[in-house]
Amino acid sequence: MAAGSATLAAKVVRGRRMKKTLKIVAGVPVRLAHAGSSAALKSSPAALALVDEYDEMLANVKGQGDPLGLVEARGETYADFVTAITSTPSRGLIETELDAQSSLTFWKVGDPEAVESAIWRLWQSGTRHHFCWPCLHCDRYFVPRFEQMRWPENATPAEAARSTYLACPHCGGLHEDDDKAEMNARGLYVGPGQWVEDGRVLGQPAENAVISFWASGLASPFVTWGTRVERYVRALASGDPDQLQTALNAGFGECYTPASGRDALDYREIFQRRQPYRMKELPDGVLRLGMAVDVQKLSLFYTIRGFGSRGTSWLIDRGQLFGPTDDDEVWNALADLMLMPVGGMQIERVFIDSGFRPNKSDAGDEHKVYEFTRRYAWLVSPTKGRATMSPPYRVSKIEVTPKGKRASYSINLVWLSTDFFKSLLVSRIRTPMDQPGSFIVPDDIDEDYCKQLVSEVRVVDSATGKPQWVQRSRQNHFLDCEALAMAIGYSLNVQRIPEGVARRGDDPAAAAIDRDNDEPIVNSTPRAIASPSLRTRFAGLSSRLNR
Repeated sequence: MAAGSATLAAKVVRGRRMKKTLKIVAGVPVRLAHAGSSAALKSSPAALALVDEYDEMLANVKGQGDPLGLVEARGETYADFVTAITSTPSRGLIETELDAQSSLTFWKVGDPEAVESAIWRLWQSGTRHHFCWPCLHCDRYFVPRFEQMRWPENATPAEAARSTYLACPHCGGLHEDDDKAEMNARGLYVGPGQWVEDGRVLGQPAENAVISFWASGLASPFVTWGTRVERYVRALASGDPDQLQTALNAGFGECYTPASGRDALDYREIFQRRQPYRMKELPDGVLRLGMAVDVQKLSLFYTIRGFGSRGTSWLIDRGQLFGPTDDDEVWNALADLMLMPVGGMQIERVFIDSGFRPNKSDAGDEHKVYEFTRRYAWLVSPTKGRATMSPPYRVSKIEVTPKGKRASYSINLVWLSTDFFKSLLVSRIRTPMDQPGSFIVPDDIDEDYCKQLVSEVRVVDSATGKPQWVQRSRQNHFLDCEALAMAIGYSLNVQRIPEGVARRGDDPAAAAIDRDNDEPIVNSTPRAIASPSLRTRFAGLSSRLNR
């Protein structure tokens, strides 16, 4: 390495003092070590330590601890000891967030438990500077990322290489690889707490003993954008997750998740499902209402979905009720909400998720769910999900012993196939708007809801053939709610409601058509809704009026 530089080679001491792992350069000893040897990492004190490809190192070197900790211990005899660490990231669940002050979209600090990449965890513990480019069209700065790359749909790797562009996230202006040199020359490192004004970085990042920098692989002058995209498209076509990870890690400097590059929904597809009605309004096609609830430690997420013929459905409301879920107040608020008619129509069925993982820090209390569902057993059912299950919907009776009490009680627990109902949800979202069974949202739907609906993607394990749902972002509450809503629709047999059936004003007899022959929730297999006789319809109406 030293011999490759004429000026550096002249400063290296030759002879017996020159060892394979010890060089004397301009009178300064330079020790070379590999992370697999704890003795090498601890052998000499140092004023400067340079660590490369940190993500590839063992978490524990022969029982002696983290290699970075061993290296940093060598600098304790120097007051101004510095460690510089570089690496390509590996795996991690990483999201982005818009910084209102700078209008830059930064990488969001991820949950350390969801970030496998050691270098990424180190980077996000520091100042989190991002290398930013100026748009050559609108002159606004942005953080370059893989998601901004554009190439023809269904292009071959070679076609993608020839027709690759980068789109500005602000104005949409396209840039070619030839623009890279100018953009790099004007590039700036900007961290949270800073902003760009007239080509200068202003403001100060939060005080931190660690200064950290991230730059996209797109900024490299040695490889064209087309080549990077070509490798990605080829890896995507191969179906090999290892090739895909290499393309994203090495090509773009971004963390990989098993969901990356799959046939995943984009949140903008949810926006395309909008129809001209507002939240809490009841479109004409709605015949039945269901409510789904996802329980967290400090809040309840919910969606109310209306169902019509052939399973077509409309989002009627969505929201979050705040309050510790081990207290009664938030549950009372839920009761008020679910018992309140919407547009003159009553919610018929409520599913509440009670399948909490013991190691989940923000999980709710299943006993509070059971107590609530017992109180409203005629309307509400607790649910638990299994990865796969046949049939996908089953009801069983369980015995529940309340906390601190001896007396137990029985409730009906609904078991659901997570894969079936999440897959059904994706299928409904992809159903054309003019086809039966489509998934519809109101005109005033918000971005957070849309992003949560695409927070997971289905991946089939190549070794076992079993499907699993991999998170792309941590906020997935509305996805869980809508999957529960699909299960509600399935239990109500909405897929069997014939086309042409519509709500007729406020006529209760019209509503009785579907409800009088509803299937009991204890049945595991939904059956078709029979068309009742005129006498049956009026008998149902009479029973309601005489209550």
